[in-house]
Amino acid sequence: MSYADTSDTYGSEVLHVEPHGIDPIPQSERHGRVSSLFTLWFSANLEFATLTTGVLGVGVFGLSFWQAAVAIVIGTVVGALAIGFLTTFGYRWGLPQLIQSRAAFGYFGNFLPGILNFLCGIGWYTVNTVLGVYALQWLLPIGFLPNLIIMIILQAIISIYGHNMIHWVERVAVLILLVIFILVSVYAFPHIHFNIAENPHASAFSGTSGSMILSIAISLSYMMGWMTYSSDYSRYFPRDTKSTKAFAAAFWGNVIPAVWLELLGTGLSTFTSVSKPTDLVSGILPHPLAIVTMLAIILGTITANVINIYSGSISLLSIDVGIVRAVAPKRWVAALLVGILGGILSYVGGQSGYYQNYSNFLFVLAYWISPWAAVVIGDYLLVRRHRDEIDDFYDKNRPLRVGFWAFLIGFACSIPFFNQVMYTGYFAKHYPQIGDISYYVSFVVAFVLYALFANRQTAQVRP
Repeated sequence: MSYADTSDTYGSEVLHVEPHGIDPIPQSERHGRVSSLFTLWFSANLEFATLTTGVLGVGVFGLSFWQAAVAIVIGTVVGALAIGFLTTFGYRWGLPQLIQSRAAFGYFGNFLPGILNFLCGIGWYTVNTVLGVYALQWLLPIGFLPNLIIMIILQAIISIYGHNMIHWVERVAVLILLVIFILVSVYAFPHIHFNIAENPHASAFSGTSGSMILSIAISLSYMMGWMTYSSDYSRYFPRDTKSTKAFAAAFWGNVIPAVWLELLGTGLSTFTSVSKPTDLVSGILPHPLAIVTMLAIILGTITANVINIYSGSISLLSIDVGIVRAVAPKRWVAALLVGILGGILSYVGGQSGYYQNYSNFLFVLAYWISPWAAVVIGDYLLVRRHRDEIDDFYDKNRPLRVGFWAFLIGFACSIPFFNQVMYTGYFAKHYPQIGDISYYVSFVVAFVLYALFANRQTAQVRP
C-alpha cells in the first residue's frame, strides 16, 4: 500500500525542508539518538509558560508553598509517565501520534481527535506567543502587534523546516536556557516565603483537598499538552531503539525542567503579585540579568512553539477531507497555517486576563486528552502490542471503531465533574472539596469500555 511520496531523501539534513507528512518513515530515513529526545523535551519545557503554571497553585487556588509543591510533583510525574510510554510507539511504526490513534478510533472517527489536537496546537501556540511578546515588548517597546509579527516569523521559519531543524534548535537552546534559569532561580531563592499559609480568599480556593486536586490537575494538564505529540519526535529513530532508553529520555526530559520551573513559579508567587507574567522576574533581577532573562523567555517561547506548530500541522493533515487537502496539501503549508491562526488568537488573547485564560485553557485541554490517552494506551496493551503491520492505520474500510465510542462515553461521563469558571458540573458544584476529577473519571471509563471490546477489536484487525 502506498501512503505518500517519499522520493525526496531527507536523512539527517537540518537545512532541508522535511518532505514527510503523515506517511510512515522508511528504514532508509531512520536516524537519531535518544539523547536528542531528552534535550528536545528539556528545552521545550524551559519556557515561561511552565513557570506560570506553578503560579496557579498559590496565586489562584490558595495553597501553601509546600502543598503546591506536592501537587506539582504528582501531576508532572503522572503525565510524564504517559509521555514516556507513548514515545516508544513512534519508532516502532514510524508514524505520528495522531495517525496511530486511527487504529482504535477508525479512519474517520479519528478526525475528531485530529481536529481537537489541531486546535490545541493553536491554543498552546497562542499561550506561549503571548508570553514571548510580553518579553519582546519589555526589550523593544514598539507595540504589541509589531512584536507579535516578529515572533510569528521567527517561529514559522523553524517549523517549516521540520523535524531535524526542531531537534537541532532544541539541542542548541537547552544550554542557553539552562544557564539563564539557574541564575533566575538563584536570585529568586532568598525572596521565597516557604512558610506561606493557605489563602481562603484566593479566587479559586476550594478547601485544602479541592485546591490540591485542582493544582495536581493543572500540572497534569500541562504534561497532557505534550502527550498527543509524543511519537512525532521519536518516529525517525531506528526500529531497534531501546525502549527503556527512549522512555527515560522523554520522562526525565519533561519531569526535571517542569518540576523545577513550576516550583520556581510557585516560589515567586509567594512574594509578588503581578499583572503581567514577565513582572515575576523583572522586579527582582538586576537590570542586565533581566534583559538576558527576557531574551530567554523569547527563546523558550520559540523552543516550545515550534513543537506546537509542527505537531498541530501533523494533526491537521490527519483530517483527510477535501477542504483540508486543498488548504494544506503539504506539511510545511499546514505549519504555516497553524502559525497564522495562532498569531491571530495571540493578538486577541494577549490584551487581558492572562492567568484566568491560561488556567481555563489547561483544563479544557485535558478534558478530551484524558479519554483519548485511555483509548490509545488500551489499544496498544490489549490489541496492538505484538502487531507490527501499519496498513490498519490507513484503512478507510473501517471508518468508526469502538475506541471512538469509548472516547465519547468517557468524555460524557466526566462532564458532571468539570470544575472551572466557564462551567461547573453537578458533582463539582455540590462537592467542591473534590476539585476537578473529571480527567480520572474519563480515563477510567474510556479504558474500561475499550477493554470490554478488546477481543472484538482484535478479531477486526486480524488479516
